[in-house]
Amino acid sequence: MKYFVLPVLIGSLLLFAPLTARAVPTAAEMNRIQNATTIFDQMPAIIPPYVLQHAQGIAVIPGVLKAGLIFGGELGKGIMVARLPNGGWSAPSFISLAGASFGFQIGGEIRNVVLIFNTPEAVAAAASGNLKLGVGASVTAGPVGAGIGANTEMPAVYSYVSSAGAFIGATVKGSVLSTDYDANSNVYGMANPLSMSARAAPGLARNFVCVISRSTGAPTRVCS
Repeated sequence: MKYFVLPVLIGSLLLFAPLTARAVPTAAEMNRIQNATTIFDQMPAIIPPYVLQHAQGIAVIPGVLKAGLIFGGELGKGIMVARLPNGGWSAPSFISLAGASFGFQIGGEIRNVVLIFNTPEAVAAAASGNLKLGVGASVTAGPVGAGIGANTEMPAVYSYVSSAGAFIGATVKGSVLSTDYDANSNVYGMANPLSMSARAAPGLARNFVCVISRSTGAPTRVCS
């Protein structure tokens, strides 16, 4: 019997080895994290401190291509983090944004999108895999400046859209936010890391969470 068990064990290890080896980030995935870090690093000057401090989730989609005259198709790919029970931020999950209209414009334009999730329910809806903004969660263009506080009625999601470095006040209502399961598997070896500590993430991903933490007043243990 022992001569039969050994070949089966070796065969099983060979079968599952590729799954373990697959958790290796690609250059495109690392570039996505780096670009998202750069974009978000420019946004806190626009987003009110109260909004950042009370955010339950943050998604950054850099380099969104808005093609056509009014409507767009596949818009862009980015990353998202969720607030953890200890007040810190999760490892970044890879996401995509598709199907929104930014209003009238001519030709293709590159825009950057930051989504601020104001409720745990909105974060959970996004984490489920597919969230249609404006249907699964209310969304409006986010406020700017410091004139917002505890008495302000907030939607489930604020959207901040910038073009050529300038905030343009557009919304992304009607767009669909989807989890990029393939990218998450490549980087983490799991489908969705939004409940995982950022300490287990690659260096660039930890740097993104560090930038988020400093901007939102969250614990910065991941920065050490």
